[in-house]
Amino acid sequence: MKKIFFISASVLAFMLSSCGGGSNAKLKEMQAKLDSLEEINGGNTENINGYIAEMNTIYDRLEEVKRNEGIISDNSVEGEADLTDDKREKIQESINIIQQLMDENKAKIDALNKKIKSSGKQNKQLEELIANLNQQIVDKEKEITQLKEQLATLNIRVEILAKEKDSLTQVTNDNKVTIENQDQELNTVFYCMGTFKELTANKVLDKGGAFNAKAGSKLSADVNLDYFTKTDKRKVNEIPLGAKKVTLKTSHPSNSYTMVKEGNKTTKLVINDATRFWSNSKYCVLMLE
Repeated sequence: MKKIFFISASVLAFMLSSCGGGSNAKLKEMQAKLDSLEEINGGNTENINGYIAEMNTIYDRLEEVKRNEGIISDNSVEGEADLTDDKREKIQESINIIQQLMDENKAKIDALNKKIKSSGKQNKQLEELIANLNQQIVDKEKEITQLKEQLATLNIRVEILAKEKDSLTQVTNDNKVTIENQDQELNTVFYCMGTFKELTANKVLDKGGAFNAKAGSKLSADVNLDYFTKTDKRKVNEIPLGAKKVTLKTSHPSNSYTMVKEGNKTTKLVINDATRFWSNSKYCVLMLE
């Protein structure tokens, strides 16, 4: 693939004079194109050279794409079973390089178009060159799409697709964590036990002996949260006690639990139905005597 080479005005003028004052039609055509290119920047050849350099970079990348296509072709086989790990690795590496080069070329073309538009001047020759480059990239992308389809039969995965998959996996994992956190929060419950004096000292009960909570079983601001044991209602089946008398100060359906007694002591509270037991409140307060 040929590169674009810039010939300065002084060099071209020398070439024209050497050919009999510009009688050579080809050189006249080159002079016309050069003049047209210079118009875009008011004769600023430095900027023109910059455009040419960027276009040559794009051509270089297209050549590199072609080279990697050759590597893929050399290592491809009829069936996946015949594809060695070494060949698979080479194909994978080349297709990833191709993808990267094409992405870089598209970005470079976009940047060139923006530079020309921002200059505020029209230049037909330069625009034609860029349009031609863009068409070559479009055509090459069609070839690469077909190449990917062929490689799919060999179970070759393009790295960019793997990255997209990794991204989706990350989103899925993030959502999973969010759901797990929400699930944990929904199933988190608290319980505590103590004498009347202890419960009132920690503001769990008010002076009248009532559970110190607002509407909806929300604890009052002055309650000592550290006095409670935090747990998962799906995992706690019983609460050890060991007191002569135990009084539930929070509201729980009577058929959702059992107070187990041994001798003259209540040894534990057994939760028979966790869903029903915690349905009225996520707090359980037991007053011991």
